[in-house]
Amino acid sequence: MKRSLLLIGLLLGLSFMTNSVQAQENAVPTDVGSAALSPEAMALRLEVTARLTQFSDDLHQLMAVGKVNMSVDCMYGIPKSVVTTLEQRMQSLNQEYNRLDVKWNTYYQAQQMDIANSEDLMTMVASIEELKQAVKDTLDSKTEAVEAIAKFAAADNFIISQVNVYKNLYSKAFKLSLVQKLAPQLEKVKAKEQVLFTDLQNNYNQAKAACEVVPSLSPRLETLDKQFVVMKSVSENVQALEYKPLFQRLKDYVMGFAAVAIILMFFNGMLAKFNAYKQKAASLKKYNDMLNKNGQGTQYPTI
Repeated sequence: MKRSLLLIGLLLGLSFMTNSVQAQENAVPTDVGSAALSPEAMALRLEVTARLTQFSDDLHQLMAVGKVNMSVDCMYGIPKSVVTTLEQRMQSLNQEYNRLDVKWNTYYQAQQMDIANSEDLMTMVASIEELKQAVKDTLDSKTEAVEAIAKFAAADNFIISQVNVYKNLYSKAFKLSLVQKLAPQLEKVKAKEQVLFTDLQNNYNQAKAACEVVPSLSPRLETLDKQFVVMKSVSENVQALEYKPLFQRLKDYVMGFAAVAIILMFFNGMLAKFNAYKQKAASLKKYNDMLNKNGQGTQYPTI
């Protein structure tokens, strides 16, 4: 009996010791979680969490400010003051982003080891990196739009400024073409016009390229299209000018007038034939309707 009680006591003792060991093993965390942190480590983790949250809030605010509307009222051109304001705004936003970027990289490198020990903090870091990229893409897009607006405004000003220049240029070239001795001066004017038209073409292409980036510039581009077509025609006329005797000029004028007259005569002749055919068809239809009415619906063959 004593042996049985002793054996039962030993078994109960072993069972208690085994349960104690398992309880101690379960109490040791597999990860460095919050429960295993010292008060100092917990305070540091809370501080890091607060700083990451602040970085996230700053980036969200910058994103909201960066989504500004870049459409401008350009029906009558873009004032220099508008371009300057847009450029200053984008410069300020880009500087703010660069400041946050440097601040974030410095802080992350300093706290990288502490952040790596927490899955929650690593998740916050990944979110901040994605947000940073989104903000940068937005600012890059807006910066490109502002640069396009600035280029369009410069091209607009140049093209409009050349309207009177081309009028005076053609007048001067035409007068020089009337005197044979002034032919060298005429060639100089034509050479100057070629250089000027090259600049005009480049500015016009620049305006079209900017309009592709900022479609709201399209209404103003239509005005530039018309002015460019006019000046291109003037350019071709200037390059075609040369000295001709008075008789040759009169001959060319008469031949040109005659060509126009022939075209008009041909057009009028075709128009008269068309009207005659249209009238004949109407008369024939009227005659058939009359026959059908007199015959009480009987259809008569027509030739």
